[in-house]
Amino acid sequence: MRPNVFDVPNALDLIKELDEATEQMMAIGVDQVGCPQWQAAFDRQQRAFRSWRDYLYLKADEKPPVSLLNIA
Repeated sequence: MRPNVFDVPNALDLIKELDEATEQMMAIGVDQVGCPQWQAAFDRQQRAFRSWRDYLYLKADEKPPVSLLNIA
């Protein structure tokens, strides 16, 4: 059964969130790695990455199976 169109996340929104979360994490100085601000940015980036990865897996599952070539 295919999911409703409304159930599928928007790829552009997901990749935008991943980009912004990564940018936020990279803007924190190396001397602040491990501080609460860095941890919050890290957690956001990890959530965004998981959402993007899950979306890609969902799309990969929707593809029709690839037929094997008959090579003599």
